[in-house]
Amino acid sequence: MEKIRIPIEQGYDVLIGHGLLDRAGDLIKNQVQDRKVLLVTDEHVAEQGYASRVTHAIKSVAEVIHVKVIPPGEKQKSLSNVEELVEMLASLNFSRQDCLIALGGGVIGDLVGFVASIYLRGIDFIQIPTTLLAAIDSSVGGKTAVDLPQGKNLVGAFHHPSVVLCDVATFETLPAAIFEEGCSELIKYGMIMKPSLLQELMSREQPLTAQDPELVRLVKTCVEMKSSVVVEDEFDQGLRQLLNYGHTLGHALEQVSQYEISHGRAIATGMQLFLQMAMQRRELPPDYLTNFTQLLDDYHLLEGPYVYSAKDLNQAMLNDKKRRRHTMTIVLPSEFGRCELIELPVVEFSQWFEKEWNADVSTKN
Repeated sequence: MEKIRIPIEQGYDVLIGHGLLDRAGDLIKNQVQDRKVLLVTDEHVAEQGYASRVTHAIKSVAEVIHVKVIPPGEKQKSLSNVEELVEMLASLNFSRQDCLIALGGGVIGDLVGFVASIYLRGIDFIQIPTTLLAAIDSSVGGKTAVDLPQGKNLVGAFHHPSVVLCDVATFETLPAAIFEEGCSELIKYGMIMKPSLLQELMSREQPLTAQDPELVRLVKTCVEMKSSVVVEDEFDQGLRQLLNYGHTLGHALEQVSQYEISHGRAIATGMQLFLQMAMQRRELPPDYLTNFTQLLDDYHLLEGPYVYSAKDLNQAMLNDKKRRRHTMTIVLPSEFGRCELIELPVVEFSQWFEKEWNADVSTKN
């Protein structure tokens, strides 16, 4: 088992390995002992038996365990679910000494983390990610949020978990398409700050799979990278925005498609398009785009062309958190494995995007 310490003011450990769910009674004992626990998961995760395994593992140390199972999907990140969960906590007489467990992917982690951040002005919660995407991205760093009709993650708070328990064996039960979602974020990490990781992914004879023995190492690598960024910029005012590479357009695609386009594939489209923008702004080798597109294709992450209008996507992007009044902060590659933050006037950004999006769609049709 690997252990990474996230060294912020209220630091916490990220535990990564095989078979950790059944050891949860020992591994998260300090966080659940003699406490009421509400474990929240979704139907797909519950069907795999993971909720039962976690509750069985901690039943001898927790005071009492309640389980809430909700439907899967991004649409569950709603204020109505927040209301339902906080009312449930209140009816169960949860105190500040009790805790929540988020067992599942990024949707569950974001929703439960936000509920934990506002109930009684903040109670402890534990992240147990069951997808590669959640393990390397959303479970670490303290960002919690739910969506509004106007945009993704517009209601949220910074609230760190008390521990993250990542059992990579859970990835083996994921549909291939969901595992590939996580590979999109893995590729992002390589592109923004680790050339060796990007090169490793590009030079593999076969794409990464959920059974790959390198997964523990790769998850650890990404968590260490995210930790270094979070420590430098915990509240997302500067350096941490590098983690948004591809997300400006990606979140807009998710929103306008009413989440029919999955997160990882939307982000992949965003990464590809913004690499094209970077190549227009600076001298980059022409094979950059070809090689990067091939890597995304290896993981079946480019499903376009998407027919959504540039106008609708532009509007969605302007509602995004990354806009600062009259400017938009975007992430552009400066070379393979290195990115930089660029501030553009909103008008200039919108004009560029409309031209590039329309050209991209017409070329692929």
